[in-house]
Amino acid sequence: MGLVTTAQARSAAVDERIQKGLGVESILRESALFSRLSYDVFLSHSKMDSSLVLGAKRILELKGYTVYVDWVDDPQLDRNKVNRQTAEKLRTRMRSCQLMFYLHTSNASLSKWCPWELGYFDGYTYPNPRVFVFPLLAPGETSFQGQEYLKLYPIIDIDDVDKARIDQRDVWSYDPETSYRSMATILKEAR
Repeated sequence: MGLVTTAQARSAAVDERIQKGLGVESILRESALFSRLSYDVFLSHSKMDSSLVLGAKRILELKGYTVYVDWVDDPQLDRNKVNRQTAEKLRTRMRSCQLMFYLHTSNASLSKWCPWELGYFDGYTYPNPRVFVFPLLAPGETSFQGQEYLKLYPIIDIDDVDKARIDQRDVWSYDPETSYRSMATILKEAR
């Protein structure tokens, strides 16, 4: 078992850029052409982490998950003009996702939207919350230490991050109270 590092996420992003011959923003915009009506995972994140978002999205997709990223799948949303329609679009998209992965980085800690998304999704799925913290460990970190409210949620743990194989059994939820659970099982229960 292992937590994903920022180096692994960046490596996955580089692999994606090399494979497609495009930059981060272009790859993410290109994936919007294949926007879906429903997804396995709503990836809550800071826009300041675009390269890490690309890497995390690629890692999850290689494990067999469909992943929603707001500025990728709904590029018409203007982050400079947030209004009620923006919030309603995000609520609609969250309701079309089975799980939420909160991509924890130092930038996510500064975001005003990440806690809002986490709170909405948690409340929407209560009493069977399907919110998980997906920490990306910075260089030198060996364990996850997030804000106190993030300790309410299980942590995502991924086996064989660097292996390009679709196997949802490689993705785990870890909670000290419930131990490890396969995300494939959790996703099946959510459907």
